[in-house]
Amino acid sequence: MPSNVYRCLILVVVVLAAAGSSASAADKAAAKPAFQRRGLYLHACWNYNYPFAIRTWQAKDYHNMFQLLKQLGFNTVMLWPCLEAVPAPISAADREAVGAFRPIIADAQKCGLECWLTTCVVTSNPKIAAKPLMDRALYAHKIDVRMDHPQEAAAYLRHRTELLAMVNNADGYVLIDGDPGGYAGAKAADFVKVLLADRKTIDRVGTHPKTQKVIPWIWAGWGTKGIWGEPIEPFVVATLEAIKRQMPEPWELLPGRSHEWQGNRRINMKLTQEAGLLDRSTLLFYEAIEFEPSLPAAKLQLADVRDYMKKEKTLLAGSRGCFGNVQTPIMVLPNIYFFARCAQDPRYVDRPNDKILADAARFFGGPPELLVPAWSCLELSLDKLAADLPEKLRAAHLVGKPAASLPGGPERYLNILACQMDSRLRVLRACQHPAKTPEEAAAAIAEGTAALVAWWKTHGFGGLTQEGNEPFQWGYVSAGEVAPLKAWCAKNVADPKLVAELAVAKIVARGVLTKPVATARVAELLKR
Repeated sequence: MPSNVYRCLILVVVVLAAAGSSASAADKAAAKPAFQRRGLYLHACWNYNYPFAIRTWQAKDYHNMFQLLKQLGFNTVMLWPCLEAVPAPISAADREAVGAFRPIIADAQKCGLECWLTTCVVTSNPKIAAKPLMDRALYAHKIDVRMDHPQEAAAYLRHRTELLAMVNNADGYVLIDGDPGGYAGAKAADFVKVLLADRKTIDRVGTHPKTQKVIPWIWAGWGTKGIWGEPIEPFVVATLEAIKRQMPEPWELLPGRSHEWQGNRRINMKLTQEAGLLDRSTLLFYEAIEFEPSLPAAKLQLADVRDYMKKEKTLLAGSRGCFGNVQTPIMVLPNIYFFARCAQDPRYVDRPNDKILADAARFFGGPPELLVPAWSCLELSLDKLAADLPEKLRAAHLVGKPAASLPGGPERYLNILACQMDSRLRVLRACQHPAKTPEEAAAAIAEGTAALVAWWKTHGFGGLTQEGNEPFQWGYVSAGEVAPLKAWCAKNVADPKLVAELAVAKIVARGVLTKPVATARVAELLKR
């Protein structure tokens, strides 16, 4: 055999051996994750179309998501069944709806995940019960409970006990200290009173009470005059001290933080450490993966995940691990992937964004040349987006095992990405050239509006307090999607009144919006 063939064979063996060694090292790293707890909170309060909203999922969708979380390396999932939207007395329909979460919890556990349930000290006006539980808009009917009013508190705790008894198989019961819930002047002892009541309930009716935990979620400061209306430090300190003194085992802590420019910033992280409770805590990195309330869109927050992980590196080392949260998980898969990889191995935090996205594409078994620009579409200009990308996405396949676990299925997921791409391309094309006449300006506005309405009809977000059938508003699509159209109008509309009349006529003629809605939306778009 010629010597050059021998050299080629030797080279192949060396490369394969190196690849095997690298894969083995990666497998070992994955088998020994950096943090004891790696969790994801599936926030189910807001409503969207299926499969965007968690609250629209069926048992099979939860099962798929649990399988996906396990493959991503998570070991804990937290659910919000919106028990707060079940008023007293509990109807037969509500008993059935709440009871349906028991097998979902059990399924998460069978998939190898701890399952936590989260609740707030909130109840609802009884008229909310006229709709099925999953169709209710909690924030339109919620009532904050006064724990300092004995009769009201006693009635609420009886109702709460009855609800928790229906879902008595969770591994943890999380109670948030505000947003929603709470009232000005509330005392830390009142918050702990609810925690203690939950402990008694689980000890009495829980399926495995010796290991079922009660978990205070430290967030907004129990007792403030209003969410973020005053410094939360005195309230958080008092709550942590009361918990330390009174909480019976078993319990953990879930201190949360938001971005450093809003809300509680890093305050709860710092105060938890100072209280000596870090070793009991899983750190909740709220909005690192997805902002809330989430307007469904393919939006990247890799920089936010990276920032949280780096800023809390020292605290993470002394904690039990980290939690992320999502509202529209299928729209932020790359962010979830990055968060999961960092929770497994903090060294991954420094991986460049393009490589993270390529890794995520390979994880789902899809072509990076299609998925990466689709995931990045809100950050790319028209010249960086292929005109046939939506068509290619619809014709593509996700062949990785994790893709089979996407709620709604991989084909629907690719079609959703294609719909997002269709909308984005149409908006960017409408704003591609300056308008030479009012007619051209109106045509661009009509096309951009039609594109955004089409995407909105795909995901169906209708606001925080709405209950369905609301007319389109600009706030129902993300600011990044509307921004090109707004900026273009500011530069190209010299006669707002005339252009508005022409644009409304075109929008109505196309059947995109009714005349009253189109008139209002165009006026908002051209407002200066």
